[in-house]
Amino acid sequence: MFKTYNLRTFHNNYRKSNIKWTSFFCTREESSTKPKTKTYSHTVLFPKTNFPARSNINKEKIQKTAKFSELYEWQREHLTGPEFILHDGPPYANGALHMGHAVNKIIKDINNRSQILQGNKVHYAPGWDCHGLPIEFKALQKTKSKNEPTDPVQTRQIARSFALETVKSQKEAFESWGIMADWEKQCYLTLDKNYVQSQLRLFYKMYKSGLIYQALKPVYWSPSSRTALAEAELEYDPNFKSKEVYFKFPMEKVPDLVKNVCSDQQIFALIWTTTPWTLVANKAIAYNPSMVYCVAKMSKRSELFLIAKDQIQELERVLDCGISIVVEFEGQHLSSTTYNGLSHTMPLIPGPHVTSGKGTGLVHTAPAHGPDDFVVALNNNITVECNVDEHGRYINLGPDLDGLYVLQEGQETVMKKLRDSIIYEGIFTHSYPLDWRTKKPVILRASHQWFIDTNALKQTALGALDKVAILPPSTADQSRQGFRAQLEKRPYWCISRQRAWGVPIPALYRDKDGTDVWWTCDVKDLIPKKISEKFNCEEITKGKDIMDIWLDSGLSWHTLDRKAHLYSEGVDQLTGWFQASLLTSLALNGEAPYESIFVHGFVVDDKKRKMSKSIGNVIDPKTIIFGDKKNAAYGVDTLRWWVASHSTQHSQIVISKKLLEDCQNEVIRIRNIMKYLLGVISDLEKTDFYKNPTLNFFDRYMVTECHSFVNETNHHYDNFRYNHVAQNVSGLYCHCIKDRLYCSMRNSKERLAAQLVIHTILVSLCKGLGPILPHLIEEVWQYHPLYDEPFFFTKELPVLKPSDVDSSLMEAILDIKRNVILKTKNEHLKKFELNLTINSELYNKLDDLNHTDGINDSVLCEILELSSVRLNNGGENMLVDLTQSKKDQCLRCRKYNAIDNSDKCLRCEKVLAMY
Repeated sequence: MFKTYNLRTFHNNYRKSNIKWTSFFCTREESSTKPKTKTYSHTVLFPKTNFPARSNINKEKIQKTAKFSELYEWQREHLTGPEFILHDGPPYANGALHMGHAVNKIIKDINNRSQILQGNKVHYAPGWDCHGLPIEFKALQKTKSKNEPTDPVQTRQIARSFALETVKSQKEAFESWGIMADWEKQCYLTLDKNYVQSQLRLFYKMYKSGLIYQALKPVYWSPSSRTALAEAELEYDPNFKSKEVYFKFPMEKVPDLVKNVCSDQQIFALIWTTTPWTLVANKAIAYNPSMVYCVAKMSKRSELFLIAKDQIQELERVLDCGISIVVEFEGQHLSSTTYNGLSHTMPLIPGPHVTSGKGTGLVHTAPAHGPDDFVVALNNNITVECNVDEHGRYINLGPDLDGLYVLQEGQETVMKKLRDSIIYEGIFTHSYPLDWRTKKPVILRASHQWFIDTNALKQTALGALDKVAILPPSTADQSRQGFRAQLEKRPYWCISRQRAWGVPIPALYRDKDGTDVWWTCDVKDLIPKKISEKFNCEEITKGKDIMDIWLDSGLSWHTLDRKAHLYSEGVDQLTGWFQASLLTSLALNGEAPYESIFVHGFVVDDKKRKMSKSIGNVIDPKTIIFGDKKNAAYGVDTLRWWVASHSTQHSQIVISKKLLEDCQNEVIRIRNIMKYLLGVISDLEKTDFYKNPTLNFFDRYMVTECHSFVNETNHHYDNFRYNHVAQNVSGLYCHCIKDRLYCSMRNSKERLAAQLVIHTILVSLCKGLGPILPHLIEEVWQYHPLYDEPFFFTKELPVLKPSDVDSSLMEAILDIKRNVILKTKNEHLKKFELNLTINSELYNKLDDLNHTDGINDSVLCEILELSSVRLNNGGENMLVDLTQSKKDQCLRCRKYNAIDNSDKCLRCEKVLAMY
């Protein structure tokens, strides 16, 4: 029945032998010999059920009948197994859902439903991230026809309404996918008053512990959004084209050994940059004391240049000239040297970030526009001054530059003004950060921001991460390395944003007011009397920053009463929510907020391209389910089967019409399997399911396989190997016992045994496939004779119990059957009699299975599907001798065992005598 090793081997060889066998969900296998004169088909017990082969029921109707909306509360009240906590990462409430949402939510739902079917209580509260730039932009786009509000309160009102509308529409979609949750009572929104109050208390606690501070530092700044951005809010264009220049600064003070060799010749320090607009912010040139430098002569120029020796070959290639060394020396000799900057004398300073590779070995240093530049400037007491405003325009640099955008005409003006010092200009293609919302370039810009000191948490975070299980195993090492790399290189976390829609920094609350009070009240109304008496309120201004939305969502663990068993999100959250949650939890609780994380990939098309509106390859989950004018409707079962089959084992999750069609066909196949199984047990009374019939070896083997299947699928679910669950199942048992089911006496003990085994198979399949296909399984259950409550609400199901059975014996029988199939070459097996010679040990075991009462087949004949089997004891080598049966075919059961002077076998004679 199930795809265990031995059965899979048999099944594959069975197909390879080209034997044409009917799938077990069809009616019955037709004989190649047609009935001679009579037909007894009206006496054959064919499977009968009203369960439709194609789903023609509205899924909303199934959800209502199966009480999808009540399941979450029911399992919380009735299940007694260990509680499993899956904490939901909040999606942005900023628009329509996409395939990434479908992958994420369905993966979580499959996990939760599998826990329930194992008897475990699940805690799962869906959340939404409701603040921040993405929502603010969408909200303002919605009102584009009107004047864009400049009043922050008006902006917040529009954004709040938009977020709540989006939450409502997304919630309806999640429910339509069958996602189990208490959608009315157990959701969290980061804009909720209680959530914000808790967030501010936690913010204050981190502030009091010294982890939060305000400082002037260079941060990623989006001129198009006019706000600071975190690393997680960037996306990189790998083919971004920047202007590159090699720029010369005249040296003023050089090392003595250079002066002795070069006498009075002018020497220039040569630097390389891809941000020429920052040249006007140059404050120093950094060098590496451990590198070897030289003064060199270029074949096409008269000047001498200070460069790193290791860079000569690269420079010769780029500048297309020969370079010869005049004098070389250790980098430490550059200590105390100076050069003429654009306005005054500036120093050369040591910098550990200076490396060989691209460039000259000397790094142009603009402290306001780079983290490494900033650090070395502070270490050398160099003033940090930013001359770029929030719009990305020059300020305080004079009439020639002020007001010009640094990434546009400002850069061109700088290059024109400094043309005489540029010895090479070109285009450099490289990976460059863009604002993830506007898709426009960002810059590094020093500004006063609020920060969390992640450097203080770094070692604790790395230690905590070592204790976190990362799934799935196929990508765990890569995910862990990526996570560690992000933690190791992150010195601080900028948590302030210059927008209106978010939680203000800091804020005071009154019970009757929300967060808008920060903008609507005067300062004197916000601070306690004892402080207002001490300070002049007229001299105090309110900060205009809001908190980073990653801080909003990163603190969502506070909605739980203990550590979550699991966080499950996309790979991008290694730099986002996974990290924000870990750092804030360590800062406040001293431990990670999760025991394990599951990291899934991105959805791509069949050409491995990310979903993009510009490419036109975006697929809407709604279109997959319901179809449209151009696309067929696949249904929610197909969507969920695709997620289970393809999303938990690959870093790129491919979706295509072909894959969806394959998934749809697989769902249809499963549906027909269920139809057949329901048909077999349809004539059983409810009391029959509680009987304990005598089971033969084949029956007991399949019951044991059923329980192994359930245990194995639970193990796959617990380890997110959903693709292993979404496998084919073998039709061995159902195919072999058709004769017993169709042609035995209706109430015979052998037929009842087979029916109850089929029922056990059906329940096992429902348990195994229910987490993936809850709509289909609940529909199946409604046609079951035992139906009373929905399947997920049915706690006790009467199934046959497993027993000890010799699985190696079944493997031996299947090995015999392979040999039989190869010899019969497409002939109907029931035509043949087998004379089998085997060794003594196997002979004794098979002999017990080859007994017959003269009416029914032996167990061995039933499995091998032969007319009869004769066993011979002798030798080590197995000998298979097949001969065609000399008996006529029974016109009722189609077996070749008709008794003399009759068109029926003895069994069928006895059955028909009862009609």
